[in-house]
Amino acid sequence: MISLVVGFPLVYSLWMSFADVNLLRTTGPALEISGLRIPFFRYVGVQNYARLLADPLYWDSFWRTAYFVGAFVVETTVVGLGMALVLQERFLGRPVMRSLLLIPWSLSRVVVGLLWIGLLDVEFGALNGLLYKAGLIDSYISFLKSGFSALNVLVSVYMWNQAPFATLLLLAGMQSIPTELYMAAEADGAGYWQRLRYVTLPALRGILFLVLVVSTVNGFLMLDLIYMLTMGGPANETTTISWLGFQTAFQFFKFGPGTAILYTLTVLCLILTVVYHKVVFRRLEAEEV
Repeated sequence: MISLVVGFPLVYSLWMSFADVNLLRTTGPALEISGLRIPFFRYVGVQNYARLLADPLYWDSFWRTAYFVGAFVVETTVVGLGMALVLQERFLGRPVMRSLLLIPWSLSRVVVGLLWIGLLDVEFGALNGLLYKAGLIDSYISFLKSGFSALNVLVSVYMWNQAPFATLLLLAGMQSIPTELYMAAEADGAGYWQRLRYVTLPALRGILFLVLVVSTVNGFLMLDLIYMLTMGGPANETTTISWLGFQTAFQFFKFGPGTAILYTLTVLCLILTVVYHKVVFRRLEAEEV
């Protein structure tokens, strides 16, 4: 069952990335398997990848994606860790705060997009109205009309949606740390920041690794918020690799090149996972040696 649900789509999509797929083709070159002629598919080898790597639009999307994912992962990890540290402390209303924390993460990203359109729209957005009435701006700001501004808005909105999940993971990790370690650190005269550096963070290596990997994968694959907020604009300034692959496959019906574009994300995710593992566990491995 697992091979059917996971393995077949994976192999099929990988094979498609090496083919020219045209659903309108009924004659001409075709793929032949055991005497069966399939006119929709034509094997082209690595041509899709070669053309992709020579396409300036892909490289523009690549660097834009690198910025987006880097900013998103840093913001999600830092904000998630900060909220987890706050919720780890004892204060009145902590159970309620922990429950409310999950609301942004539980929302569909289509709903999140509609919500933030209502907040940021230049004509009827609530945020512009509040800032204008408070005298903080002289005219309404077009948050989604400037490319760099729109890209940073996407980062912030996606972080708002995903940071609660990182908080949940980190908070669970903190609650699993034995209190004896903190008591011993306090007995040695360690302050709050020293306990954070030498007790909390080392104990959270595994959770931090998981948060980094999950945030990176989610950042690379983020598509629905782009669809709701910017549609890749203005002038492709918020077009990431995932959006470029979606456009190529499902708007221009170039399924082979579109699949090849998206498979480059798989390679990037695997590379970054190895890098994260080396960075996060490097000190631990050195100590064991």
